[in-house]
Amino acid sequence: DCGFTIDDSFRWWKQELCKDAEIDAASFEKNYTYDVEHAYGKKGHLQGQNAFGCPKLIAMPGESGGQVHGCVFKQLDIPQLRQQMHRWKVSDDSMMEMEKLINNGKHYQLACIEYFKAQHPGADGEGVGNTPGDYFKESCRCHIKKDIANSPAKSSNAGSPSPAALGA
Repeated sequence: DCGFTIDDSFRWWKQELCKDAEIDAASFEKNYTYDVEHAYGKKGHLQGQNAFGCPKLIAMPGESGGQVHGCVFKQLDIPQLRQQMHRWKVSDDSMMEMEKLINNGKHYQLACIEYFKAQHPGADGEGVGNTPGDYFKESCRCHIKKDIANSPAKSSNAGSPSPAALGA
């Protein structure tokens, strides 16, 4: 979904999951390698899998005992969300708009779009709020546009999916 190769995904998942003290390299290999291979159609039914969309993530049950998943706008209560947004340098005005969307209708996807706009000044959030992969791709597009605008001779998007992979 995000333009990563299977090798990129192995590296990313291993790096992220091994941040958990209960998961080391050996347990990652034993417990998660199959999942990554299955997602890329290398194991199981040999069909690639798409990531869950936002409605499915929002509908997931809450986290428990060291789990991290789902939608931050649904999973956190407003005081916790406010603290997280402060850590992520979101303005008070943007946070108030997100709070209104959540409190007045549980519009988690719209709150996510507001967060995207707060983190990507000048962006309209078009294409965001359907899947985490769409958020990622649109964020990459914004950063590539910003890099090109700031340095027409060279773009510093090393390590990001190519513009072609993002549909640009």
